[in-house]
Amino acid sequence: MSEKTLPKSLWGFYFKYAARNHWGLLVVWALAFMCVMAEGVLFPNFQRMFISLFEKTPAAGQNLVQFALPTILIIVSTLLLLDLCVIVRSITRARWQPRIENQISEVLTDYVQHQSMSFWSGRMAGKINSQINYVSAGFLAIVNFMEMAGALAVIFVNVGLILSINAYVAIIFAFVFVFRIVYGGLLLRPMGSASKNASDSNSRLAGKIVDSLANFSVVKLFSGAESERRYLKQARGQSIAARVHSYFVQRLFWAVPNLVWDIAFGATMILCVWLFMRGRLLVSEVVFTTSVFFSVMGTISRIVDQVPAIVDMLGSAKKSYDELAVPIDVTDAPNAPALQVPHGKIEFKNVWFKYNKRWILRDFNLTIEPGQSVGLVGASGAGKTTLVNLLMRFYDPTRGEILIDGQNIRDVSQDSLRRAIAFIPQEPTMFNRTIAENIAYGCADATPDQIRAAAVRAAADGFIRRSENGYDTIVGDRGIKLSGGQRQRVAIARAFLKNAPILILDEATSALDSETETAIQRSFEALAHNRTTIAIAHRLSTLRNMNRIVVMRHGRIIEQGSHRRLVRRGGEYARLWKMQSGGFIQE
Repeated sequence: MSEKTLPKSLWGFYFKYAARNHWGLLVVWALAFMCVMAEGVLFPNFQRMFISLFEKTPAAGQNLVQFALPTILIIVSTLLLLDLCVIVRSITRARWQPRIENQISEVLTDYVQHQSMSFWSGRMAGKINSQINYVSAGFLAIVNFMEMAGALAVIFVNVGLILSINAYVAIIFAFVFVFRIVYGGLLLRPMGSASKNASDSNSRLAGKIVDSLANFSVVKLFSGAESERRYLKQARGQSIAARVHSYFVQRLFWAVPNLVWDIAFGATMILCVWLFMRGRLLVSEVVFTTSVFFSVMGTISRIVDQVPAIVDMLGSAKKSYDELAVPIDVTDAPNAPALQVPHGKIEFKNVWFKYNKRWILRDFNLTIEPGQSVGLVGASGAGKTTLVNLLMRFYDPTRGEILIDGQNIRDVSQDSLRRAIAFIPQEPTMFNRTIAENIAYGCADATPDQIRAAAVRAAADGFIRRSENGYDTIVGDRGIKLSGGQRQRVAIARAFLKNAPILILDEATSALDSETETAIQRSFEALAHNRTTIAIAHRLSTLRNMNRIVVMRHGRIIEQGSHRRLVRRGGEYARLWKMQSGGFIQE
């Protein structure tokens, strides 16, 4: 189910969506994790218990083995229980981690798929994919943070145990620990800022690289490899500089405390020797003290190593989430009903539309009767494509309303609106799937016979049958294995199969040769029969048989009528018709 809104904060998103349906596994994992973390307290005590056996005298009639056996059994049994907890922790994490990562990706992918066109303007698919991955990784960073919290609890318990043995050693531990906290706190903000900058620069670079690779055919055509290298050089340099700075701050976060820890360990050893000489420490307590020191310092070292990565992941996750979770501009009204299209009448009433502070349509009025075919003509920027985008509700008008059979399209569900429209774009995009799957997209229950029938009507069956695997041929990324004309015919077949009451053609035959266009034009006429049709075309010959041609300029209608009437009138359309060379408007 699509989510209309997402929580404002990253934490709210994780609580609502990431852990959904997985609380049981997370609780079991957390309990097992706490048991495993107890090893940090138990192991130094086990060493102390074992060494103390050699400081005591066995009871009468007991040898040392008999005396030590109960203690050894307790230690081994506890260790085996901890091993079992490790297994449980590993199994539960292996079950919830991939599911939660997939759940996060699914929710965010679905959300951006329902985003408005304004969201996608200026955004690169590669960067959006990276941002979704960052948010997914951020949840694991929170889990790592929880593990750090458990490690800190172990440190506090061990320091308390040291305090019960000797206050001087405990003071050294406390000093090192407090120094680590204060020093880390001072560097946390600059480290977070550096990691965010590194993440942002990496996302920008990834988006530009994907954009460059996706258009490799253009790069080849214009011998642009060197140009692309120069274009990416600045972004690569910025990424390197940001990552180097982030790495430097992270290492600074780690290096200075390490020096302090080494000095503190030397002081601890000297203190233990001095206290043993004065009879204030037993050998078992010396072993316990040094074992705790290594355990605590090792734990702190692991925490320190993880903190930069956690800060980096959380910083990247938060920044990415803030960019992904922007509100959707075009949303359905609450409980919006499905659009009903018994006839197919379209009305644009006093429509105004502003984009980027510029008026594209101004008080636009147009009525298209059921079953009527209307061609839209005008120079680039006249508002033709905007009109179609508004009809499909990719954007909402700034003012005015659009009606289909008397129903305001703002009041019906977007899915039902778009199901009622078959759209053939100027540059159709193919999924990297089979030809049959591309034709049947949007009509999942189509049979092979229906798919082939649609391809026949689109004059595509011939080339499809000649393909490597016929209808099961994979078309490649964005349909790269097909020519422009073949992609166009697959898109046309897809529209035939959809069989919607409203048909929109946006330069639908621009990539076809004249012979194929003539064959397709007959199919279009059959498809448009009793269907409301809107066609955008610069090749005016494709509009000659339209019931009405609407000529637009700067978002307004300047003239309309049949092809013959407009040519006779001698206005703008007649001028454009005379200017054509090979059927295209010279702009």
